[in-house]
Amino acid sequence: MDALSPEAREEYQSFVNVVYAFLSYKSDASIDAQRIYRSMQLLSADDKALLIEQPAVRVMKIIHALIANQNFINAILSCLCGRNISEEADNYDPMAPDPSPKTREDGDADTDPLIDKLRLIVRNAPFWQIPKEVEDSEIVPTQDHEALSRNINWVRTMLRQFVRDWSEEGAMEREQTFTPLLESLQRHVPIEDPEKPPRVLCPGSGLGRLPYEVVRLGYDSQGNEFSLFMLIGSYFATNFMKKRNCFKLYPYCLSTSNRVNHEDQMFTCHLPDVAPAEHGVKSDFSMCTGDFTEVYATVETPFDAVLTCFFLDTAKNAITYIRTCAGVLRRGGLWANIGPLLYHYADFNHNSVEYSWEELRHIISIWFDIVREEWRDANYTSNKRSMMRTQYRCIYFEAIRNDVEVYGKSEQF
Repeated sequence: MDALSPEAREEYQSFVNVVYAFLSYKSDASIDAQRIYRSMQLLSADDKALLIEQPAVRVMKIIHALIANQNFINAILSCLCGRNISEEADNYDPMAPDPSPKTREDGDADTDPLIDKLRLIVRNAPFWQIPKEVEDSEIVPTQDHEALSRNINWVRTMLRQFVRDWSEEGAMEREQTFTPLLESLQRHVPIEDPEKPPRVLCPGSGLGRLPYEVVRLGYDSQGNEFSLFMLIGSYFATNFMKKRNCFKLYPYCLSTSNRVNHEDQMFTCHLPDVAPAEHGVKSDFSMCTGDFTEVYATVETPFDAVLTCFFLDTAKNAITYIRTCAGVLRRGGLWANIGPLLYHYADFNHNSVEYSWEELRHIISIWFDIVREEWRDANYTSNKRSMMRTQYRCIYFEAIRNDVEVYGKSEQF
């Protein structure tokens, strides 16, 4: 008899796939390093003589950067399972073929060396309590190559997100987006009694920096996130980054284009710029997992404010987000938002409705009085040293919950 229901097995398999993607970062990124080395080796001797740095030296720097990144990832995973799974970097050869499968002493089938780590983490992670009846042979990643590639890209995205949220390098981007939201919160929902602070919800909270900044101001703060990659990262960031600048990342080590200076590629980012463990907070700080519209379909105690940053366009149907924001807020509560409308599902094979700001403004105005509306420029996980940066023209608004009851229901798709 199957120890897991179909729904539980699907969720558990997603967790397995995410952990495997974390573990696979270095081996996958090494393929890019090999491509760089292979291409540079095609240069003539005369061309190589003109280079600032010879191919082997350059690629070994990249490889050591990948090892450092994997060690950071392994620190995250070690905190998940309570075990040390750090990498052995000294003897790592980037040009060596993948290691041969390891033979178990008990005679079981050979396995990928990463699978042992995968099973150790999955069986010990606080995020999941899988039944003991589940065999090791069932704890394996998907064989869907498209899904594997997508998950690996998520890992790379998460590393850049750490730069944005938890380093001095990301201070400008946080100033562009977090600061107006926090100033709006203090202006519209001031703390009158520090013993009973207002409750603030931050949907789509990513790696947890925005809800953390909220709680530092003295508010009760709850983050909400759906992505397992971000949930695992935020769990680590808010619970285990105990000292300033105790970790390092090389977020651009595979970015070979649009460099101004030769060494820009090897920029080292130190994390965190602020260590949550060093700043004792008296207010309540929590993270809630799951789909925003499902988790907050009903709330016992309304929130006093909702802050959303680069969030509205993550919906397949943004009306569901608007209705949910209205449902979780008390009358007179604040919804402050900043972000573009780069709808995440528009370019994929998903059902998705892409609304204009004019349409969204009309719908928001049913349940809110928009008291401030303006356009603000903002970057998102940009490389400040690059010759190419993406800047968004974001809609920023402050809206106050009115007396209109929430009505209507959206179809799920």
